[in-house]
Amino acid sequence: MTAFDDDGFTVTELPGGYSVLNDSPVGEGGNTDLLESTVIAGNLAELILASRDAAPFTVAVDAGWGMGKSSLLRGLDTALSADPAVSTVWFNAWTAERAGAVEGLIKSVLLSFDRNVVRRVIRGALRRTHVVGGLRAASLVVSSVFGLGQVVDAVWRALSVDAKARNEINTVVREMAADWLARGGGAGQRLLVVFVDDLDRCSDERIFEVCEAIKLYLDSPGIVFVLACDQAVLWRAVGHDDPGAGVRYLEKIIQVSYPVPPPSDALARKLVDGYVSRSGTAHLFDDAMKRLLIERTGRNPRRIKRLINSFVLEHHLGRGSDDLDAATLVKVVLLRHFYPEFHTMVALEGPALITRFLDYHDFREHVRRGAELDPAARDRLFAATGVTPAGTAADLDSVTQELPVGFPELAKDKEFVELVRSLPRDGRWLRRPLHTGARAYGAPPAGSLLGMRVLWIDDNPADTGSLPDLFRAAGARVETATNRDEAMTTLTRLNPTVIISDVSRDGDPQAGFTDLRHLREHGNYAGPAFFYCGQVTPSRLEKAREVGAGGVTTSPRELAAWLSALADEG
Repeated sequence: MTAFDDDGFTVTELPGGYSVLNDSPVGEGGNTDLLESTVIAGNLAELILASRDAAPFTVAVDAGWGMGKSSLLRGLDTALSADPAVSTVWFNAWTAERAGAVEGLIKSVLLSFDRNVVRRVIRGALRRTHVVGGLRAASLVVSSVFGLGQVVDAVWRALSVDAKARNEINTVVREMAADWLARGGGAGQRLLVVFVDDLDRCSDERIFEVCEAIKLYLDSPGIVFVLACDQAVLWRAVGHDDPGAGVRYLEKIIQVSYPVPPPSDALARKLVDGYVSRSGTAHLFDDAMKRLLIERTGRNPRRIKRLINSFVLEHHLGRGSDDLDAATLVKVVLLRHFYPEFHTMVALEGPALITRFLDYHDFREHVRRGAELDPAARDRLFAATGVTPAGTAADLDSVTQELPVGFPELAKDKEFVELVRSLPRDGRWLRRPLHTGARAYGAPPAGSLLGMRVLWIDDNPADTGSLPDLFRAAGARVETATNRDEAMTTLTRLNPTVIISDVSRDGDPQAGFTDLRHLREHGNYAGPAFFYCGQVTPSRLEKAREVGAGGVTTSPRELAAWLSALADEG
């Protein structure tokens, strides 16, 4: 059900009391101005109006994806439209791409002028220009029964048949603009503001065409262009991968650039408070989770919305499947989105990994800052890593070598530590299948592994997921073994191109390294090998180098990329 809340937000309610957030700009779909873009829009409008004598010029509203460019343009349109001498027109470069960006942009400008201005100027242009179709266009102009859109279409056909005719376009537009300005009446000097949205979503070719249209055809008095774009994208598009050349080119087109700053601390908090209130999830987010949401999304409004929507959809899809409460589910969604590698490790290793991380964090704080430490936590950590205590500082270095490489950085992240510490230790949240944003294995391109022979050694084949089938679909022959003896038997028959192995096997934390060393030392296998396991630790990376393996990874995508690179080499 869709409705409006007390603050004017559009809400789509789902069973359970939570609501999906829409992605419309401020001013559409009931969205209110949580980022105070109305104030910025007012200031930009004042600048444009005060500079109307300098028109033509172009203003760029510069920001990345999801940072509120369209909302700012909507506010600017509202502010400018309050002046009766200002006319505005919108052109979406992305949605108009198939129809021809240059044609669409120029027609949008022509259609913004008064009907009589268009007819009068085009009569003169057609008398000067000898083009195929010109007589038909002239007849349409003279006839008052045709609408302005048909007149503009006919004139475009007449003026775009060849290069000589196209040169007339700039003259036509300039004459129309001058005539339009001269007939402004008593409302003050007229101004046409053309908003160009989503330019950075277009292909490089279309971006260049729009820029050329602004520079060559629409450089006329009384016209101001406002571009919503990520200028870095434009630099690459028009500079042909030479950003310097792109900057120099755009300097000829864009006279004023307003870089949209990320929200301040206060505005970001206001934004999140508004979103969680609107979605009905405010009671699920404590201060630490809100800080995490703000910082890990780069304060990007659209990313914040999407994460909240992920929870809402996840909760809705999973209703009745288990007893996982909403407060725990929202934490799992945060963990999966912001710390996917850690989430993957926990999914593979189980909740004991969380205990191991927290024990490491507490021990690290004890060593570095003298924080109080539970002796039981220290003992668990030494037992899990196989470290024999030798001295506090040395012990920290030793356990770090046996833990995932990301643990030291994660231990510095206060919001992450609080999030992980608040998760239930029973692991019931790991048993729930995740519907949204699930980790994608990412199959290699079809045929990229054609002819490759893979021997995969793992005592728990379930840990490999669907990867073997994905590799088979990509053309590889994949056979599996659960221990060294099976691997030896398969080796003789398969003559593998590559070996993929786990590390810990049958209670031996070094089995994968030991077995590969055995195969190499006895001349059974000398080819490439990779380790695919639940944790990448400094110690494991070093041992992999010692046995001549190409790498250790927990990432299916990385493993697929390694195999694809091997196939390309072979």
